[in-house]
Amino acid sequence: MATMDIDMQAAPVIGELPDEVLWLDGGQRYCVCAFYTPNYLPQILSLKASVEALGINHYFKCYQPRGGWEANTRIKADFVAHALTRVPDHDVAYLDADSVVRKPLVLFDQPTADVTILFHHRKKYKLEILRIAAGTLLVRNTPGGRAFAAAWAAEAAKAAPIDVDEDLIYRLMPTLGGVSYAALPRSYYKIFDSGGTVQPVIEHFQASRGQFKVRKTRRRIRQIGTIVGGVVLALLVWWVATHLRISWR
Repeated sequence: MATMDIDMQAAPVIGELPDEVLWLDGGQRYCVCAFYTPNYLPQILSLKASVEALGINHYFKCYQPRGGWEANTRIKADFVAHALTRVPDHDVAYLDADSVVRKPLVLFDQPTADVTILFHHRKKYKLEILRIAAGTLLVRNTPGGRAFAAAWAAEAAKAAPIDVDEDLIYRLMPTLGGVSYAALPRSYYKIFDSGGTVQPVIEHFQASRGQFKVRKTRRRIRQIGTIVGGVVLALLVWWVATHLRISWR
C-alpha cells in the first residue's frame, strides 16, 4: 500500500452521494474530511474515488451555499469543528473538495502538532511575507486542535462578508496560547498547474477560479481607480503647467 500512486485525473466522476458519507474501516488514526456544495459534486466524487482506492478513512458532508464564494469558504471553519465531534476517535485531515489524494498520507500517521498547515513565502516589493493556505489542513483531536477549531468557527460567525476562511485563521492564531503548529510539506498541497519538481501527495485543482469573487473584483476596481486617478492627476498637472506658462507670457 505504501508504494501505491493513484493516477487519477481531475475529470469528473459521474454519480451521486447522500448528504453525508462516513467510512472508518481504513485503520488510520486520521480521517480525510471534506465538505462540498452541490455544484462541487463532480469534484467530491473524484476525491472520494481517490481515498477509496487507497483505503483511507473518509467523511464527506454536503452543505447548501451560504451566498457568494467568500461565504462558502467560511463553511470550512464550521465543518472542521463539526468533524472533530463526528469522528471523535480520529484526527481530521481536512481537504478541499476539488483535490485528489495521489499517495498514502504517511505524514498524518505521526503528527507533531495540534495543527499542521501550509506556510508559503512570498516577497512583495521589499517585504518578506509568510502566508498560509488551508486547502489541506490536519487538525488533531486534542485539546489544542479542538480549541483551534472552536475559535475558527467563532471567527466565522462574526466575519465580514468578504472574509475568507484563511483571514479568520490569521486573526485567531495570536489569541490561542498553547496550540502548536507544524508546517505542511508542499507535496501535500500541490496546485495542479504550479510547475516545479514536487511530486504531489495531494493535488488541488482550484475549481473556484471560474467563480465570481467579490474581494477580487473590489481589488481590481481599486487598482483601476488608482490608475485612472494617476492619469487624471497627470493631466491636471499638465493643464495647470501649460496655462500658467501661457499666463506668465
